[in-house]
Amino acid sequence: MPRRLVACHHCDYLHTEDDIPAGNVAVCVRCGAPLYQAQNNSIERSLAFAVTALVLFVIANSFPILGFSMEGRSESNTLMSGVVTFWQEGYPFLAFMVGLTSMAAPLLLIGAYLYVLTPLRFGFEWPGVHHVWRVLAIIRPWSMLDVFLIGLLVALTKLSDFADVVAGPAFYAVCLLIPASLLMSTQLDPRVIWRKLAPVGLHHPTIDDLAADSTWVTCHNCAFVVIGNGETEGVSCPRCGSRLHHRKPRSLSRAWALLLAAMVFYIPANVFPIMTVTLLGRAEADTILTGVGSLIAAGEWPIAIVVFVASIVVPVFKIAVLAWVYLATGFGQTRALRDRTTIYRVTELIGRWSMIDVFMVSILAALVKLGNIATVEPGFGAVAFCAVVILTMLSAMAFDPRLIWDRAGMLQQQGTA
Repeated sequence: MPRRLVACHHCDYLHTEDDIPAGNVAVCVRCGAPLYQAQNNSIERSLAFAVTALVLFVIANSFPILGFSMEGRSESNTLMSGVVTFWQEGYPFLAFMVGLTSMAAPLLLIGAYLYVLTPLRFGFEWPGVHHVWRVLAIIRPWSMLDVFLIGLLVALTKLSDFADVVAGPAFYAVCLLIPASLLMSTQLDPRVIWRKLAPVGLHHPTIDDLAADSTWVTCHNCAFVVIGNGETEGVSCPRCGSRLHHRKPRSLSRAWALLLAAMVFYIPANVFPIMTVTLLGRAEADTILTGVGSLIAAGEWPIAIVVFVASIVVPVFKIAVLAWVYLATGFGQTRALRDRTTIYRVTELIGRWSMIDVFMVSILAALVKLGNIATVEPGFGAVAFCAVVILTMLSAMAFDPRLIWDRAGMLQQQGTA
């Protein structure tokens, strides 16, 4: 196999791509970030899981997810119920985000896999496959059914204290849909897809193409390395057509702006109630912290710990860590470069789990509608908290971790995978 070049997305260290055993992952020798993985029959296996995920998604959206009964009255809800309730209660931002993360993004992700993999597997062509595959990178972080399931379990725990709750068919479909969607992604080797989608005759740069004065830019979408002795900024990637940039434009300033906005919203997110619970005519407002306290009082320690970590520890940790990374990068600190890159990568991955409380409120508000007997209404705290989660995610996405190494004076270098 020709020793194609591959650059690390997190530090821009240049490697040569070698064959590795199936199921293994090649990592960057400088910062430890994953470069690529190898899978056998990856298209066939990923396509099978995509078909399974689509069937489960249809079931999850066609049947009730929970049934709730109290004082002779009963209600049930579906995945769409939380979106409708937030809209009717005057919270369009929450309605949009819950609809995007629990329904639209998962469906688009499954549909994109099916649209791209089906023609590649059976040997025919569909229009726009390149564009659909490029969009996957944008969709993937916003698909949060796994987080939704934890929010569902928290809601189930809260409801079981004062009412009879029954899991519907959609609940079990969601439980199966999450691993199916995960395997759909993890069983696929993206390198195989891009090589099949590449223009006929495209030359993949190898180590022999490098010269002493060579410069290169890596496509952030398909990881193609473009070598040139002239200007490569702003040209189109010869493999996927994306606009090439040596680094994300205005990365550090955009990341700081989004993070500062998240800090501002974090205060009302913890001061204002995320929901108001009316039970037998008595109304009680719940903030994030009092919600954790009620779980502890009910003896649900495992769920309380999960909610405390996801809703309180993770947001504070993420804001503090990102601020530290941005400051150290801005001042060109040369210490702990690998540790900083690793912490940034972990922080980027865990931020989405803070959506648990937002999903929990959407489920309870849609399900508990029994007037003075029992009612749950969303509060402004949920809006502010959702804004914190989204802004910190966007901040991490806006930041280019290669700046950690650039600002420390580390030039592009070459190694071996």
